[in-house]
Amino acid sequence: MEFTKVKYAVQDKVAIISMDSPKNMNAFDEIMLDELEAAFKLAEEDAGVKAVLLNSTTTKAFSAGGDVAAMYEGLKTAGKEEFQKEFGKSIAKMANVTIAIKKLSKPVVGAVQGACAGAGFNVALACDYVIATQASVFIQAFVKLGLIPDAGGIYLLTRACGLNKGMELALTGDMIFADDAKTLGFVAEVIEDDDAFAEAAMKRAKKFTYGPLASYTYMKKLAWESEFKGFEEFVKKEVEAQMACGGTDDFAEGVSAFCEKRRASFK
Repeated sequence: MEFTKVKYAVQDKVAIISMDSPKNMNAFDEIMLDELEAAFKLAEEDAGVKAVLLNSTTTKAFSAGGDVAAMYEGLKTAGKEEFQKEFGKSIAKMANVTIAIKKLSKPVVGAVQGACAGAGFNVALACDYVIATQASVFIQAFVKLGLIPDAGGIYLLTRACGLNKGMELALTGDMIFADDAKTLGFVAEVIEDDDAFAEAAMKRAKKFTYGPLASYTYMKKLAWESEFKGFEEFVKKEVEAQMACGGTDDFAEGVSAFCEKRRASFK
């Protein structure tokens, strides 16, 4: 597969998967989502790869989440039924990425720098070990658009920081900084010096390549059995719920307000 919005390389037994759409802060569209899924498959199938590093080519964002500008255009130009169909396809592809990360037999290090919003936040949550710059910010932005967390968001959030805190983040859409994210438990390591971040993230990923791959593989399988066995069924219901939200007037208002840089007026 030819990659256009993702870069894939292998270095020192680490597969480096870099989101590479800086113009829109790595907002997810179907092309990027397909390429991410394909990149994780490559890493899985390569016997020479012992760990994976997921990062971004821009320091401004890990990912801004869904492509709100594209949603805005779709709402204006496509019929409601056509829009919901395409919207549903994108939501399902987002879930495919988080499933690919959780089911990968090798440790996945998520390197978060800058904004980590919406589905981008949930992709980071799916990683096995998250390292972030101190200036990174995490936000479940869905509620501001009249949506629910997708890419397995509620499932991942409540397991990462508990039911009450997870629901608080989903319901409020409040911004969380890296130090607080570490306290809550979904960030493992915070790097103060931005210039040292790329080296620190690679060092962490390489450390996993020195460990016992069979042990890591079984740990991930057992974690799936223990905490994520119902994940694939959950995301089917999530897609249905998100499509329903995508058909509401509140969603149209939320997207319009976001793109027009004003406060949303929900019904």
